[in-house]
Amino acid sequence: MKNMRAIMMPIAILLGILIPQAHIFSPLLPFFIGIMMFLTFVTKIPPQTHGYTFRIEIRALVVSLLLVAALAGIVKLLGLPREVLLGGAIIALCPPANAAPAMAKMLGGSASLALKIFLSGNLIACFSIPIVFGYLAGADVSLSEIAFKIFNSIQPIISIPLAFALGLRAFYPELADRAAKFQKYTMFVWTFSVFVILAKASHDIREMGFMDLWNSGKLPLMAGVSLVLCILLFWLGWFCERNRRSIEGSQSMGQKNTTLVIWISTLYAGPVVALAPTCYVVWQNLVLSWMSRSKKIASVREPDDSGR
Repeated sequence: MKNMRAIMMPIAILLGILIPQAHIFSPLLPFFIGIMMFLTFVTKIPPQTHGYTFRIEIRALVVSLLLVAALAGIVKLLGLPREVLLGGAIIALCPPANAAPAMAKMLGGSASLALKIFLSGNLIACFSIPIVFGYLAGADVSLSEIAFKIFNSIQPIISIPLAFALGLRAFYPELADRAAKFQKYTMFVWTFSVFVILAKASHDIREMGFMDLWNSGKLPLMAGVSLVLCILLFWLGWFCERNRRSIEGSQSMGQKNTTLVIWISTLYAGPVVALAPTCYVVWQNLVLSWMSRSKKIASVREPDDSGR
């Protein structure tokens, strides 16, 4: 599976750039997100016996807010385009990706802990993205109006798969166990989503004019801020949890559910802002490929979540 991912992802990125016509599939992105969410949520999660997961996510939220504040200061100080702030903010606020638990396990960490972080992180994002990103993006409307619109866009994609998965787990556990076996195939859904995302970005860049975007500085700025944030978030995740759960912390803070925020940023901030999380897709997968270059899928028993 790891070798297949290493082959498929670069191909998806390359084909997405070369086949902009595939952007016609972009309206399906919310359904792809929902499928990946359901297959992740339906996985059987061990009981939570302590508040460690919550502390990790609160720490991640605080780090995200500090990064947004720092980015706002830099943008104002240097007189950078507002799109740089919006693009960086949506990356910082983005919840963990569906693939974070699998990648944590591959690197020798606890998939169950990463799964709990993923669950809590996406629930927090239902409120943090509408409030913070809504405040930054909604210059011409009230905060309550734009936040409510973004919340209504995000919460069905998260709450419906979650409710369906928890209901299936509660009333039909055998069927839930069967569905959970398909969780490993989210890689294929994610790979196709990356292909569509890059195709949409390639189409938008062609429509807006590549040279115009480049000469205006917006394209290199979006690529640059996403690269800096990618490296910084992976490192901060490792640093904050270096004494106990550095792998899970790094994956949960650095590996982002970019499909969700690309869709949100396109809806509420425009295609230029969406370039930042789109570029993050490329940087993120390069970092993950580097991390897994000498790792094998763990075959030993996972450590428990208490850190013992």
